[in-house]
Amino acid sequence: MKKAIALALAAGFVLSFFVLFVPQAVSHDADYCYDNWERCRTRAFESNEGWFRKAIMLTVCDLALGKCLLFS
Repeated sequence: MKKAIALALAAGFVLSFFVLFVPQAVSHDADYCYDNWERCRTRAFESNEGWFRKAIMLTVCDLALGKCLLFS
C-alpha cells in the first residue's frame, strides 16, 4: 500500500511539473493574459453552478492568469 501511494505521489509530481513548467511556444503580452482572465471570470460568475464549483472555476482562472503572466 505504501508503494502504491508513493508511486501515485511521484507520478502526480512529475505530471504537475510538465503541466505547469513546460514553456509555451507563443509569447503573449500582459493585456492578452488579463483579457482572457476577465472573460474566464465573467463566464464563471454567469454560470449556474453552486458556490463550491464556482470557487473552483475562479481559482482555475487565477491559476491560468499566473501561468500566462509567468511564461509570457
